[in-house]
Amino acid sequence: MRLASDPVVSIVPSLDLAPAAPRGAQIPPDAHVMALAQEQHAFLQALMARGVMLEDDARAMHASLLRLDPASADRRQFDRFWGEIARALAYLDLDLRRARWQEDGRTYLGVANKTGGETAKLATRLSPEQIALFRVVLDEILRDETSAREGVDFIAALNATQLANFATQGGRESVDGGGAGAGGLSQAQTQSVAKMSKVEKEATLKTLCAEHWLKQGEDEAGRLKLGVRSFLELREFLLEHAPEGIRAQWEKDL
Repeated sequence: MRLASDPVVSIVPSLDLAPAAPRGAQIPPDAHVMALAQEQHAFLQALMARGVMLEDDARAMHASLLRLDPASADRRQFDRFWGEIARALAYLDLDLRRARWQEDGRTYLGVANKTGGETAKLATRLSPEQIALFRVVLDEILRDETSAREGVDFIAALNATQLANFATQGGRESVDGGGAGAGGLSQAQTQSVAKMSKVEKEATLKTLCAEHWLKQGEDEAGRLKLGVRSFLELREFLLEHAPEGIRAQWEKDL
């Protein structure tokens, strides 16, 4: 099953529903950020608006802002330019990261929120049910080396959410009453996924693909893989939970 294409909407978000910077948001006032040059502020706002950006496009923007010849621009100058931005953002618990995406072999830049839950840093406009569904699909992708490399069938991903529902119905309770569901989800989270209809799940997966958290293949099965934003924002989680056979490659790319 294929998901309909949708305009890309990207933000700097947070999985545990902590406040996050939405698409096009202004960076909060901070002495370190305010000390950046005007060109760096313009670069940062453009990156925030897009969510993720090809490094080639970022370098072209840097050259344009500083009125440099892109063909002869010094890479070290670009690295200093965005490195200063990254150091300023650190005081706001944000990070400017660079990662090579396994799908196309190209390098991307993105602003990542260093605070939040252990699994992801998703848009706060997503509901708890949608965030829990993403965690189920994420666990399914990370199930073994084959699924991590090739992704999971769209229907299989929906079935995985149904299995999470069955685990919830099994009634595995924790000492504090919160319960322990499948794939590391709490009882409340798996119950919230169970409330979602198939249409709601499909719409959520479409949104996650549009925002670069997931990537849907062009094959008939529409296999779901990790999107570039997952590699930028979820670096620590992915390296911790990646199948052993693929972890070394991801460590190199991230």
